[in-house]
Amino acid sequence: MIDEQIGEIFDALENKGYLDDSIIIFTSDHGDCLGEHGHIQKWTMYDCITRVPMIVCAPSRLDSNIRCDALLQQMDLVPMLFELAGVQLDDCHSAISALSALQDEKNGRDIVFAEYSDNNNMLQGVELMTMARTREWKLVHYSEQDYGELYDLINDPDEIHNLWDDCSYANSREEMMEKLSTWRRDQNVA
Repeated sequence: MIDEQIGEIFDALENKGYLDDSIIIFTSDHGDCLGEHGHIQKWTMYDCITRVPMIVCAPSRLDSNIRCDALLQQMDLVPMLFELAGVQLDDCHSAISALSALQDEKNGRDIVFAEYSDNNNMLQGVELMTMARTREWKLVHYSEQDYGELYDLINDPDEIHNLWDDCSYANSREEMMEKLSTWRRDQNVA
């Protein structure tokens, strides 16, 4: 059904002569757990949730069939949209342009962050869950708790083995926790 509706949008743009001058983004606010890790909800920080699907179509501005695996955040779409539209953006705060990452994945971020405030009480005793992720590590912190999650994404890309309590990874946990704390402070995240 969604494919058909998107097809109708493309057909309408093409029929009106606007398609070549359009920028179309199809995305979501989260990925989906479809049974991964035994979950069907979106209240985790596993990659199946935090890796948000996105398709960008700008026929006269972008090559087709580009696949980008760079670390980006959704706010990075704003500078990209301005660039693609040829409009000057005076201040993009902490966003980078996703366009530069599409051109070369090395231009992506070194680290990305996410937060989830649990208003539905899916996570008992946790009001805020935050995450820091690099290509190598993912750390998930639960506010007001002394436990969390730490994954070695190189050796455990499916996030099966939580290393939070493993003393041999204490330095990695502290380093990632410091990055997360700095981000939380800079973004005024509780």
